[in-house]
Amino acid sequence: MALRRDTKRLVLLKSSLEQLRDGYGPSYLDSDPLLFPHEYPAPEDQEVVGLLAAVFAYGQVPQILRNLRGILAPLSGSPARAMRQGSLSRWKRVYKGYAYRFQRREDLVMLLWLLGRILADAGSIQASFLRFYLPVKGEAHPMREALTQWVGSLREALRSCPAWSAAGTHRGILHLLADPASVSPCKRWNLYLRWMVRGPDGLDLGLWPSVSTRHLILPLDTHTARICRYLRLTRRTSPGWAMAEEITRNLATLDACDPVRYDFSIARLGILARCTRDVDRNRCLSCELSRICHAREDRRTRARRPAGAGKPRAVSG
Repeated sequence: MALRRDTKRLVLLKSSLEQLRDGYGPSYLDSDPLLFPHEYPAPEDQEVVGLLAAVFAYGQVPQILRNLRGILAPLSGSPARAMRQGSLSRWKRVYKGYAYRFQRREDLVMLLWLLGRILADAGSIQASFLRFYLPVKGEAHPMREALTQWVGSLREALRSCPAWSAAGTHRGILHLLADPASVSPCKRWNLYLRWMVRGPDGLDLGLWPSVSTRHLILPLDTHTARICRYLRLTRRTSPGWAMAEEITRNLATLDACDPVRYDFSIARLGILARCTRDVDRNRCLSCELSRICHAREDRRTRARRPAGAGKPRAVSG
């Protein structure tokens, strides 16, 4: 679905999103794992901590933050230096008994080993990624292709980790290193790229100037997908990569150079329960997006729909 070139609607959409963005700035970092890389002044530490924060950014926010604090506590000082100097035996000892949802100690140990391997081989995470983003004469690959090849190389490198064969099942570590070639929106990889590429603006860090903000894809989760449907930025109902690309294309009509500039603020509406599936008139009317949101209209449509009828398709306004 392409957003209709209705000038009045586009102006209203952009002004509403800008108002939302103004309202949810750096003071809301404590509701996001992006908080953690901001705690380190050195770019190499921000890269490492950012990757750890991004790949574990699933679940409820309090759980995410608590888990990351536990992971980062033994890495005080310089996490990048800790990655370079660490060993499997050290990580196994330090994180004995570790568990977080799908992950166990072996998964975290292999991830830390992999980060050390990336820094040893490429010098930085950015350099590792650029091998696949700028492979020939500086011409950038499409983001999904670059991500797929890069993550594929990380998964392949893991096979040489001594803990790989001993881990038994590899579900936990492969969940952390989600495959961009799947139908998944790969929210956590796109989140990491947003943090590294955009900015610096008090939120995103702007550490990777060689990657264009034009190529970023919206980090899509269930909250963002629902709200973007309310805004008629997508007609799709399944939060997959195709939906993320569609929403990003429509947001590019507002800012072609920086289509994901509104991601942090849109996500706050869901994360902070300012926008829920249970539409509340008073809460909706106080929302910055009330002039362009179709949530109440969609609710009335669902209420009138006969039992067994298919879901309505969103259309551009």
